[in-house]
Amino acid sequence: MVRVPRLELWLRWSLRDLRGRWALVLAIGLVIAIGTGVNAGLGSMESWRIASNDASYAALRSHDLEVSLTKGTAVAPGRLARLAHRIPGASEVAGVEERLRVPTQVEVTRSGAEPVLVSAEIIGAPLGPDGPRIDSVYAERGRSLAASDEGRRTAVLERAFAARYDLPASGAMRLSGGRRLRYVGLGAAPEFFLVTRPGGGDFGGAEAQFAAVFTGLRTVQEVAGTRSVNDLVLRLRRGGDAQALRRQLARALPAAGLSGEVTTLGEETAHRVLYKDAEGDQEMFDIFGFLILAGAALAAFNLATRIVEAERREIGIGMALGVPRRELAIRPLLLGVEIAIAGTVFGLILGLLMGEIFRGVLEDLLPLPVMRTPFEAGVFLRAALLGLVLPILATAIPVWRGLRQTPVEAIRVGFRSAAGSGIAALGKHLRLPGSSVAQMPLRNVLRAPRRTLLTVLGLGAVLSVLVSFLGLIDSFGATVDRSEAETAKGNPGRITVSLSGFESNRAALRTTRRAAGIARAEPRLVLPVGFSAPGGESFDGSITLLSFSSPIWAPTIVSGRAPGRGEPGVVISEKAAHDLGVSVGDPISIRLPGRAAGKLRQAEVSLTVTGLHPDPFRTFAYMDRGVAAAAGLGGRANQIAVTPKPGFSSQRIARDLFGDPSVAAVEEATATTRFVRERLDDFIGVLRLIEGFALALALLIAFNSSSISVDERRRENATMLAFGVPAARAMRLAVGESVIGGALGTLVGIAGGYLLTSYVVDSTLPDTIPDLGMVTHLAATSVAVSAAVAIAAVTLAPLLSARRIRRMDVPSTLRVVE
Repeated sequence: MVRVPRLELWLRWSLRDLRGRWALVLAIGLVIAIGTGVNAGLGSMESWRIASNDASYAALRSHDLEVSLTKGTAVAPGRLARLAHRIPGASEVAGVEERLRVPTQVEVTRSGAEPVLVSAEIIGAPLGPDGPRIDSVYAERGRSLAASDEGRRTAVLERAFAARYDLPASGAMRLSGGRRLRYVGLGAAPEFFLVTRPGGGDFGGAEAQFAAVFTGLRTVQEVAGTRSVNDLVLRLRRGGDAQALRRQLARALPAAGLSGEVTTLGEETAHRVLYKDAEGDQEMFDIFGFLILAGAALAAFNLATRIVEAERREIGIGMALGVPRRELAIRPLLLGVEIAIAGTVFGLILGLLMGEIFRGVLEDLLPLPVMRTPFEAGVFLRAALLGLVLPILATAIPVWRGLRQTPVEAIRVGFRSAAGSGIAALGKHLRLPGSSVAQMPLRNVLRAPRRTLLTVLGLGAVLSVLVSFLGLIDSFGATVDRSEAETAKGNPGRITVSLSGFESNRAALRTTRRAAGIARAEPRLVLPVGFSAPGGESFDGSITLLSFSSPIWAPTIVSGRAPGRGEPGVVISEKAAHDLGVSVGDPISIRLPGRAAGKLRQAEVSLTVTGLHPDPFRTFAYMDRGVAAAAGLGGRANQIAVTPKPGFSSQRIARDLFGDPSVAAVEEATATTRFVRERLDDFIGVLRLIEGFALALALLIAFNSSSISVDERRRENATMLAFGVPAARAMRLAVGESVIGGALGTLVGIAGGYLLTSYVVDSTLPDTIPDLGMVTHLAATSVAVSAAVAIAAVTLAPLLSARRIRRMDVPSTLRVVE
């Protein structure tokens, strides 16, 4: 009887195994670490974003309520403040500030480059020692505003616009009509944490065509040539009921003969998008994080199991020599513990780094004044627990199976060892072309279907993440392309001239005569509206009143018809019809401004949907311009559709119209789709980061699987080498087996990736990006790239083991007992 070795011997033997397999142990540990670390990082995104949002809004003393008068109207200073102090809940108001917001154009000079000319808005508020007391302006570069800047021609320029055009921290700017300001810093206020614009939907990225300018109230009044105000912000005491005060202010406005809108902070576009995106995106990130963790877990389980199964002969020999079975279990179980420890340690390091890694991405995506990305221990521990348990379980299962066998069964290797498998038995009778050696890769795959299935599922789960990322990028691109094609239909060079207020049609046309490059012009009326229908989702957008027979541009009608001259019908998008739950012929409610008794007032009317257009943006709707008279706006316009002459750009026309104070903006008609595309490109940066981790995980899985396969096949390889088979051919067989598994994993990954893309587009993105009707699209090039990456990884990975096969000691490998 052989004397039972002491525990110290098994520990030393396990350490010897660790020295011999340190690369595999570390590689499997990295697989677990990437799975747990990425899962922890993605799982923390919502808490990081909400914590950063909360801290940023608190730091700048953001408003709780805002009263915005209808565009083109204003009142004397003090009137809005008195209105707020007379409502029943005035005791809950901690402070109010009147402001003046003026739409304009701004030209900012740049050294060594052409000046930047874009539409803009100047926001003027009373300045205290630290700038405005409500909605303070922070300076990312340069300095912020102070009380001494009141009445002076100084301002702070919105930092996203400045970053877009690489502007210095201070400089000069010129406004429409030749008025000049000097900006002394680059920063933002709470409502511009995310730069959006009316009609553009819930997107940022508008900084490419829009600049916000912050200055003192007296300064903007002097620039605009008025002593009036048109905006009021309120900050409530702790416990104040914002919704109740909102309703009171909404009733007080018409009672005072005013038209406007009262909104809470939560209804502000930037605030709503920042928080809604954090919640909506988290569902998508959780899916991706789970898939990456699942892929890593399956791979680690499979790889650890295969390491132990590769040593099954040693277990059989130990049992044949009389070593107690419980002692034989120690050595492989210790290997599982070593893998678990390596995965946990590396995962902890990567989890700690995730805050900094994602911090940089979040700062590019959402540059807030305060960014917080603390280590979320609870999220990490949930993921790390799986990485800690799986390797131990993965080693325990094959050990338990091996110890239940007889020594002869455990020692047996090759085709006979899988004789109990139905698929392996099928391989006995399968007739394949080529020699027995050429058939070995496929037969090896059939011998161990469970191992093959785990390998395929692990690689497929990771590849499905990679494919879904490419599919989301393709879907974003296809959706924006569809919108751009509709906007540019028949007149790709079309330009839109936005006016500062409502002008007569004649005055609007006179404005365009100042630009020599305009071939054709058509006045239009664009009104901000709210859409609603019984049982449907309400949302805000805009209605353009135009001629549906316009030679410049009119929307495509894909269902129904265009309304007749003066007919109170509306054409909405297919996406809007879906969200409102209506179809052609159904009525919808629209809240829009109108003029009555010489004043602008909000009114709600019922209109019939006469047709649908294909633009994926639900915010755009169209009516015949003949109905403008019913709203008291007949013969008036606030926008001009322009066809430029050949060779004339929008920038050239904008410079010709720059001196006209009635012009607020000049831009290409496709500007909205362009800034949405740029915004989506920023979001895609997050996907690219996760895609990189998924790719690294796929490569590690391929390397580990190939390396273990060489260990599993070492006696077969030694036998082939002993019978004169060249080492190069043995390598080709290893590559062939790896390619088969990789091809199956690729098919699973492509199918899973498409299903995941469809799920995210149909179920997650409608909550995250409700204004855009996404289409699911997976380009053939994306499929080809994913397949090429996967096949290349599994093809090249076996080559890393070529040196081990070439230098194999054939006699010692074939020896039964050392």
